[in-house]
Formats: sequence, C-alpha cells, structure tokens
Amino acid sequence: MSRARVANAVSSAARATWGAATRERRRPNLFDLASTLEGRGIGRAFVKRSWTARPETHGNTFWRLTRVRTRPSGRSGEAYGVLTWKGREREGEERITGSMKPIWARAREYEGRGEDDASGPVLKRPQSVDVMSGEE
Repeated sequence: MSRARVANAVSSAARATWGAATRERRRPNLFDLASTLEGRGIGRAFVKRSWTARPETHGNTFWRLTRVRTRPSGRSGEAYGVLTWKGREREGEERITGSMKPIWARAREYEGRGEDDASGPVLKRPQSVDVMSGEE
C-alpha cells in the first residue's frame, strides 16, 4: 500500500472516531430538548444559557414553548412561544430565533405546577413502608 493510501486510511479512521466523540458531547438545541419531554415540550419553559449566566441582567427571562413544527429529521424546524423578558410576559406568540443553536436549557424554576403540567407522576411511599414507619 502506498504512503498516501495509508495516510488517507488513518485520517478517515481518525475523523470517524473524532466525529463519534464530538456527537456524544454535542449540546442539544431547542428541538432536541423539547423532543425528550411529553407533548414535545409544549407549555414548558426554556432559557438561553447566556441568560442563566447573567441572572442580574437577565433574571426571570425565558421562553414558554407554544408550538413546534419539526422537519422529518426532528432536529430542526420552527418553534414558537411566548417570551417573558425580565418578568414581563410579551403579548402574543412569536417565532423563537436561534432554536437550532446549541445554547438552550430547560428552565425548571419557571415551570408551573398546574394540572396540565407533564412533569411526571407524584410518587408515594409503598404501604408497607408507611406501616413500618408508624410502628417505630
């Protein structure tokens, strides 16, 4: 095998390994985060990481997701929501800009605890544990 072919084979193997490693560490975009939640994240709050880094200037700022239109891949599309900027909610639904960028995080502190909250079931202690704790 010639040196050029060996170098090419090594570099393509290195690219494949590097690509796999970077995919594992890739930060999620808004669509990735929303797809992991029930109802594709509708009604949930999301923040840009730069907002959480500066709470003194961007405190109480987040997007509440109202509508998502994804492309067949599920990693891109259009997202719409209501922006709450420094505690004041804007009127009407707006398209969320930068939704494809890997700068998003869930804003659990701004998610309500209403009936339609899909945060999961409320877990109770098993009956046998409750009985045992009453005897001690």
